[in-house]
Amino acid sequence: MTQIFEGVRVVELAQYVFVPAAGALLADHGAEVIKVETPGLGDPYRTLKIGDGRETANANLSMEQNNRGKKSVAIDLKTEEGREILLRLVATADVFLTSLRPRALKSLRLDPEDLMAVNPKLIYARGNGLGYKGEEYDKAGYDASAFWARGGFADLLTAPDAEITTRPRPALGDHTSAMSLLAAVSSGLFRRERSGKGMVVETSLLQNAAWVLSSDLVIALSNPNYDPHAGFSSGHKAPLMRAYKTSDGRWIQLMLLAPEKPWPELCAMLERPELENDPKFVNNEARMENGAELCDIIAKCIGSRTWEEWAPLFFAWNAPWELISTIHELGEDPQLKAAGTVFPMELKNGHSVNVVAGPIGFDEQCAPLNPVGSPELGEHSDEVLAGIGYSADELATLRSSKVID
Repeated sequence: MTQIFEGVRVVELAQYVFVPAAGALLADHGAEVIKVETPGLGDPYRTLKIGDGRETANANLSMEQNNRGKKSVAIDLKTEEGREILLRLVATADVFLTSLRPRALKSLRLDPEDLMAVNPKLIYARGNGLGYKGEEYDKAGYDASAFWARGGFADLLTAPDAEITTRPRPALGDHTSAMSLLAAVSSGLFRRERSGKGMVVETSLLQNAAWVLSSDLVIALSNPNYDPHAGFSSGHKAPLMRAYKTSDGRWIQLMLLAPEKPWPELCAMLERPELENDPKFVNNEARMENGAELCDIIAKCIGSRTWEEWAPLFFAWNAPWELISTIHELGEDPQLKAAGTVFPMELKNGHSVNVVAGPIGFDEQCAPLNPVGSPELGEHSDEVLAGIGYSADELATLRSSKVID
């Protein structure tokens, strides 16, 4: 089976999650992704300690999720010899993938013009916090700061009377933005196939936040008085598009965007058939106007039974609804299993962990055909550098002078 990125060589000079996650998605589907790291240190994510469960006795789960299937080469890019190695490597590459800040790249002389001078067909792909134009182009940016905070999520998802903002989930913006960077790389490769020319492609955490929140944002741009929090806590304006709690604490999310057919069915299921033609609830306009009352009625009905009691009725109902899943239930979701989204991966130490594939399938394949765990620091230095012409003696000299590891 030929994979979509088979034959594509990617040189990745990136750290933490956002850009490395894009590299992992490329590797999942056949690309050779060569991760360039600093000798003796490597990607800071290798040793990051947060205490949220990502470090286990047998694996760094975040490292495995975002760096699986790659090769690691350890090069000191602050030396002339190290820079020369990278340039020779880039000359053989299709894609250069980086998260380094613009001034750091300039100081290393690794700007687009530097690399495209040695490889005019290169797709130079970059991702950062706030974008590459404007006065703050070089500002440090992470998921929680550039995407969650500045990108508006923290405000939109925090109740107006809360004493502390809603906390972001780990790497939410990183993995969203990684998909955009994957699309950018794919588009660049497509154009090169047509034109023979390389190009610079880029995205940022802030831009991705604006895109994800664009439904809210376009309204706010047109209406300075738009209040995205209005009615969100109660949902009274949309009684058929909110969640209701069962007697055992489970939440059922209704999403009856076109309620003409499911509204009478819901009334029958709730054993309140008289609601169907009640003037206060007979159409969407009436239901919105009397939303608070209808919410109370539905809440009492659904709250009178456990989820186990409701389940047969809801599963037999052909309407848009879902039981709100816990994260543990999500990992066991049969639809995700059918898609191959969650898959086991054997690590270098012989243990196995479950990781998550990207959301795109090629020829019905979402997960990598042969999953390989993340590399050890510098694990492939000799293999990769020998492949671009370095002899065993040259590699030994470079290693002894600490240019490579």
